[in-house]
Amino acid sequence: MKDISFKNSDNFKDLEGFTKLILAFNKKKYSLFKEIANREGWDQIYVNDIRYDLIRMAIMEFHISKGFFTISDITGITDLNVRSIERFLKKLVVAGYFEKRSSKNDKRVVEYFATDKSLLMLKIYLNLLKEGAGLFNVSSEETANLGNMPAEDLKKYLDWSKEIK
Repeated sequence: MKDISFKNSDNFKDLEGFTKLILAFNKKKYSLFKEIANREGWDQIYVNDIRYDLIRMAIMEFHISKGFFTISDITGITDLNVRSIERFLKKLVVAGYFEKRSSKNDKRVVEYFATDKSLLMLKIYLNLLKEGAGLFNVSSEETANLGNMPAEDLKKYLDWSKEIK
């Protein structure tokens, strides 16, 4: 194997296709979030800071897996402090993406439940999944297998997510 160094610019030529794929995917992701942010009036910090993207993905995962999330579910995923996360959640509640309720088991715990408006986030991530599969040349069957679901079910969700409103 040749010495890997930036001094020999041809060392990384074989990675060019990979870097182009990653760049194309991230451009698509940014443009989708920017479009929604402009339409929905989101603060740019929540679009441009990847930590909020991780929190949004975790929120979707918790909604799908257990039907709600708590602030303790999402703290520790990033290095954002609790106040920043609370401020983000407050904006999402005010905008109508989530309902905030006291837990039935422990009144000190607040649970956040998705509203139909938050389906927008799921549609964005499904669009990104489809875009990524296309960029990386992964078939819909292979993509469905990655998510442990039948290809027909994935197609149904992808068709549903085409129109982002």
